[in-house]
This record gives sequence, structure tokens and C-alpha cells, in this order.
Amino acid sequence: MPAPAGQVACSFGAFVSETDPAGLNVRAGPGTNHKVVGTLPPVKLSGDDPPVRAMVEVEVSAGANGWFRIAKARDNEMLTDAPPRPMFKGSGWVSGRKLTAKSQAAAGRLRPDTKAPAVLSGQDGLSFDGDTFVQNGRLLGCSGKWVLVEYGLPADSEALSGLEIKPAAKAGAEAGRFRAWVDRICATQETSCDGG
Repeated sequence: MPAPAGQVACSFGAFVSETDPAGLNVRAGPGTNHKVVGTLPPVKLSGDDPPVRAMVEVEVSAGANGWFRIAKARDNEMLTDAPPRPMFKGSGWVSGRKLTAKSQAAAGRLRPDTKAPAVLSGQDGLSFDGDTFVQNGRLLGCSGKWVLVEYGLPADSEALSGLEIKPAAKAGAEAGRFRAWVDRICATQETSCDGG
């Protein structure tokens, strides 16, 4: 299940999962050979117990070879409980390894199509909008409102119980990781997608 080759149009909200204090470089094109046009701040942890992870929110409009064109970067002041941090707000490209997304998909699919075979499914339905999925996901590709997400959940993660991972979800992924196409992307960071 490789990422689509070439540039593909898409439209969804995503979150910056960069933890490097220097932030995430935004580039003029899809790849490290393009010049840096700005930066986005890293994940901000609040003092709560457990700490709240506040991520910069972005809008994605295209993908190309594991890179994504983003715009309209912003802090979620409800989570940061602070004034917005300085950041690049224009359009540019970032690596999908530093982006994540929430989804209310009922299953992860082999292709970006509701009729495609499910490669990830759960006993009681499945939702990829929990903190574990969001914190351990990275984006590989997109197509319209669909996103190809690769997950690397810890072996002891509760999210793995009841999750059926078909061999096709592991094909091409690093050891211990799996991937699937998901739709019903939810750009709400502070709660689950259903508001809970």
C-alpha cells in the first residue's frame, strides 16, 4: 500500500506532531531539496496531569511523495491556554512524518474507497480519533478526503485489543507498524470527534 506518486489534490485538517523545540520546517516544495520558507512550533505540553498535548492545526490541500501542502497554521488557544505562538501562516510543504490526523472511519481500507477491503477493523466498530492513534500516526498520502496513515502503536497499547490488523496493513510498513486509508477526518483536537 504505497503512497500515491506525484501530486494529488486533497482536503482535510491535520495536526503537527513535531517535538523538536526548533519546530517543523515548512518548505517551498515537497522535499528537503526545497528552501525553508518558515517554521511551525512543536507540540506544546500543558502542566496538567496527564499533560495535554496541544498541536498546531493546519489545512492540507495536496500530497506528493509523503509530503503535504499545508496552509492556515494556527494554535488551538483552548488547549494552549496562552496567546498564539508566532508561526508561518502561508502555504508550504511539510513531511507527513510530522503530521497526524483524527478519523471517525469505521474501518481502515486498502484503497481510498468505501468499497475497498478493510485492512484494519475492530470488534465494536473502530475510531481513529483517540489520543493513542493520533500520537502514533503519521501521514503517507492523501486522495480527496481520504488519508493514508501509518500507525506505530506500543505493543502494550489498549488500542490494539480488539483491533484486527490484516497482513495487507503491514505490507510495506516498518516492523511493528501498519497502515490504512481512512476517511471521515476530524480536525477537532480538544475532544473526540463525536464531541465526547
